[in-house]
Amino acid sequence: MNTPTPFSFSHATHRVVFGNGCLAQLPDVARQEKRHRALVILDEFFLGGDLHQRLEELLAGFAPRFHGIPRHEPDTDTVEDARAALVDSNADLVIAIGGGSAMDTAKAARMAASNPGPIDDIVGPMGVYMLPHPSFFVCVPTTAGTGSEVSESAIVAKTGTDYKMVLRSPEMSARLALLDPELSVTAPASVTAASGYDAVTHAVEAFTSKVSGPMTDPYARSAMQLLARGLPVAFREPDNLDARAACLVGSMQAGIAFNSAHLGLAHAIAGALGALNHVPHGLANALALPWTMAFNQPTLGNKGDEIAQIFGGDTAAAALSRLRLEVGLDLSLDDWVGDDAGRDAVAAGAMKSGQVRVNPRLPEANELRDIVEAMRTPTGGAQPQLAIS
Repeated sequence: MNTPTPFSFSHATHRVVFGNGCLAQLPDVARQEKRHRALVILDEFFLGGDLHQRLEELLAGFAPRFHGIPRHEPDTDTVEDARAALVDSNADLVIAIGGGSAMDTAKAARMAASNPGPIDDIVGPMGVYMLPHPSFFVCVPTTAGTGSEVSESAIVAKTGTDYKMVLRSPEMSARLALLDPELSVTAPASVTAASGYDAVTHAVEAFTSKVSGPMTDPYARSAMQLLARGLPVAFREPDNLDARAACLVGSMQAGIAFNSAHLGLAHAIAGALGALNHVPHGLANALALPWTMAFNQPTLGNKGDEIAQIFGGDTAAAALSRLRLEVGLDLSLDDWVGDDAGRDAVAAGAMKSGQVRVNPRLPEANELRDIVEAMRTPTGGAQPQLAIS
């Protein structure tokens, strides 16, 4: 019998509702919570479109106001604009709908509104005390990737710098997450692939983290199983609601897992690529994960065998390499980072990440640089050949 080892588990989202068409529950939620004024923070892509119109109709009795956010990862300017919209609207119901950027912006904006002063005062990857905001907070993901709807953290770039701040507190979390697969069917194949591979990376790295445990492993394992089955189908058949549902629930479960288990080396590299080279986050993880898992292979043990079996390959790295090819993400780092100096900067930036410490194998600086160098070569879906013993 395997005796559980000591662990710490956090999950601050009070309720998750899943099902086709569950977005229609928003008016009932507002009435049950006795809310009167709604602010909807959404990707600006949706403004003026069918989803915007539907939300107008659903929230007609709750004085809805809409605030669109730009199509890039959140920065402090984006958060400040959303904070101003929240204060101006005096909303007691905040709904974030869209991808991770919309949800992270809303999470950070609520905390900025209830904790006066510069946002730098509430930055801390392990959490700092934050005054709660009185609004009832709902997250509605339209892509299956970030898991932001169930995490208690947000990533915000400091405008004009390459610094990405981490905000973390249970007060940031949604009180309700609505998972409606119907909302994701219009996502382009490229978005489905990148966001889905982000979710895969969350699940894999949470499963193999040094601080994974008996509460996070079942979520991570189920997430991997759902994503392995659902992501290739959702990529090929965007209208397949069963595949969309599998990805959406898998992404959510991966979010619950990494909220406590944290992540690993692929996310450390992806964070540096996003800050320095503006590589979209899911794509950055796809560039890194097969190579970081090849580096981790000697330390993975039975968990490596499980990952290989779930995703279909001889090793974890080979299986994740094959999946990357299947969803059109077997690409070269050279498309975004073109010289040695740029690759040096990515490696140096990644080494500063707190995710390195929980990676199952601790890299030396030169080893991390070798991984970044290897990312220049597409794998063709085969075992990544990493020249590190």
